Amino acid sequence: MSSGDRSLQPPADGIAAVAWSADSSSLLVASWDSTIQLHRVSGSQAPPQIFSHPRPVLAATFDATPNTAYSGGLDRRVRQWDFSTGDNRVLGTHDDSVSSLVWIPEQNILVSGSWDKTLKIWDPSAEEPLRATAALPERVYNLSYAPATGRLLVSMAHRHVSVYTAAELGAAAREGREPKPESTRESALKMLTRTVACMADGKGWASGSIEGRIAVEYFDPDPAAQAAKYAFRAHRATVDGVEQVYPINALAYHPVHNTFASGGSDGVLSIWDHNAKKRMRLYPKYPTAISALAFSPDGSTLAIGVSYEHDNAVASPEEQARVLLLLKETVQEDCKPKARA
Repeated sequence: MSSGDRSLQPPADGIAAVAWSADSSSLLVASWDSTIQLHRVSGSQAPPQIFSHPRPVLAATFDATPNTAYSGGLDRRVRQWDFSTGDNRVLGTHDDSVSSLVWIPEQNILVSGSWDKTLKIWDPSAEEPLRATAALPERVYNLSYAPATGRLLVSMAHRHVSVYTAAELGAAAREGREPKPESTRESALKMLTRTVACMADGKGWASGSIEGRIAVEYFDPDPAAQAAKYAFRAHRATVDGVEQVYPINALAYHPVHNTFASGGSDGVLSIWDHNAKKRMRLYPKYPTAISALAFSPDGSTLAIGVSYEHDNAVASPEEQARVLLLLKETVQEDCKPKARA
């Protein structure tokens, strides 16, 4: 464990996702142990509230408040949670696992992505919460939202990428029709994409693949903007003269400095400046894979899920039992870009 890390009570099994409330006071943890945990991180270190599900949970997100959240996973249901009462209700279902959830505050809608090759738009305040469905070419692996430009990035199997505007998603929800993507494209990464994160300035995104590459891409279709995209190798190590390549499992952009963190199956956490095209910080290695990352909206803290990945091979049973939930509270300075000469 690195210096500057504060340890929270982890779940009993792998950490699939971590998500912050808009006011940076609360942290949600989705786990393969079929729970979500609610940590109130600002204030006393009380144990987390734990909410059970029938199957492993892959995704969780808050709405605009720290008392309402949404979860989804292998049981195919999209749930709404009221933490003031502990109650939950099922908004609806997908035909396969729910892989990712995003709350779009400007439109007061929830977007869910699934392995059933659909995107669904929910209005939790409506009598019939499901407002619209988009048919997609492939299974959804990751969603990431850029509030600065109101764009939702949808990363799918076989390198498919779609971009939707928040305005179009909101209009589709109100009108009960299928939303139209602003653009569709192919990922710059040649291998399976494991994680995506939109830039804080909303101009583009970073994606990480199973073969230790990170790509930086831009939304603007203008050829000059597209010429700026690039990819680089990361999360590799030479062991006994042989290069080992590790999946990149988690990416997160700093909300203030627009630099990003990457975490891989090598247990390594790095901070990158995509404009300067260089690594800013390399932290001491963690005891097992980094499975989830999220910066608090105020930029003060990085939540780190350290646990083996269920879809990666596990070397030994003890690796499987090692789960850490950490808060790195030194990131504000670590993520600040250095002045260029």
